[in-house]
Amino acid sequence: MNEEKSFLRRHSLVIGIVLMFLFTWPIDLSNSGFMPFKVPFILYLFLGWGFIVAALLMTWLTLGRTAVGQLLRRYLMWRARWTWYLALLIIPAAQVLGVFLNAAFTGPPADFSNVIADQLRPSGFSRLAFVIPFFLIDVITNGEEIGWRGCVLPRLQAKHTALMAALITGVIWGLWHVPKFLNHWDWSYFALFMIDTIAKSVLLAWIYNGTHGSLLLVVLTHAAWNTSSIFLPTASTLATQNLGAFAVQVVFEVLVAIVIAMFAGLAQLSRTEAKQVQEMAI
Repeated sequence: MNEEKSFLRRHSLVIGIVLMFLFTWPIDLSNSGFMPFKVPFILYLFLGWGFIVAALLMTWLTLGRTAVGQLLRRYLMWRARWTWYLALLIIPAAQVLGVFLNAAFTGPPADFSNVIADQLRPSGFSRLAFVIPFFLIDVITNGEEIGWRGCVLPRLQAKHTALMAALITGVIWGLWHVPKFLNHWDWSYFALFMIDTIAKSVLLAWIYNGTHGSLLLVVLTHAAWNTSSIFLPTASTLATQNLGAFAVQVVFEVLVAIVIAMFAGLAQLSRTEAKQVQEMAI
């Protein structure tokens, strides 16, 4: 048993990532029509919970029950400077800038007549009334962050600088989205999306390290941009709606990531806190 646990600890990063893909990709591929079965929509809604299962399982197998509790308690870490809550608005601001700057450069005004929110909101809900419900649903159902920031990032930071760990996490995170693009594959857009994901990964690593490893803050940040994205006419994993607006957004995000790296430092991505690591999992 000790040999098995030792093996799992040595390879927990790779095994954990494989489990995250195994517990989520079949549902995503089914939704895209690339599996011989179709899962109910309610199951697809809770796709992100596969990350929770994988993260908790690997933590329990390698570090024990106490570590599982410690990981879950990161969802309750809400005490942080108010400026960290303002950071929730960075990506939504980049999305808004992308839409309106692209419209200013290209001529035609931004077209809000066909946004993804209109396909998702129940009849009788106005767009404004749908903002808070969608945000809360996304917070509850999106389990990605316990995987990417709760498990993958700390394990990588035990061996690499915070910036390198964030970049590697961003690449893996971006590749995880591949099934969402299969029905409308576009190499130029996917390349942009990978840059977008890597830049966001730096932002989230900065927030995670700067708040002592608060999963709550990174989950709220992730939900904030998921929410704003469905109300804006920008590109998304559902369809390539406005590639120009998305390109402007990505440029802004890359600039933000560069500023964060220069300001917070490559080693920690935090001027005041040590990077969060999982020493025993490597």
